[in-house]
Amino acid sequence: MIYNTKYICKYNAPDIFQEDDNINDNDKEFVKDSLYRSDILNIFNIEDFNEDIINKGIHEIYDKIKNNTEFKSIMKNFAKFFFSDDCELGLLIMFSYDYLQFTHPCISDFLESGQISETNFNKLKNFN
Repeated sequence: MIYNTKYICKYNAPDIFQEDDNINDNDKEFVKDSLYRSDILNIFNIEDFNEDIINKGIHEIYDKIKNNTEFKSIMKNFAKFFFSDDCELGLLIMFSYDYLQFTHPCISDFLESGQISETNFNKLKNFN
């Protein structure tokens, strides 16, 4: 699996738009959605959207992180959105638009060191 642990998500960065930008809310959402899709491509080191590659990558991440007790509880909480206890489903949800900005740093921490920083974990936990 090629997962870009050094990549920083841009889609929800506070400096995407300037105060004097003359952009309506719909256009802002379009830009942010486009940046999210670009972030996903960069995180999984792919040039074009490929659901199979992304799903395989998420499955490989799940296999590596599923025994981390704290992260497992977060994955279960996300799975409950779909009335499920399936932690892998929870992880898949965590890569969605609303949560990627908090999930990616935790996954990156874990893949690099086997640990998740308290700061990143708390951001994810508090958002959940």
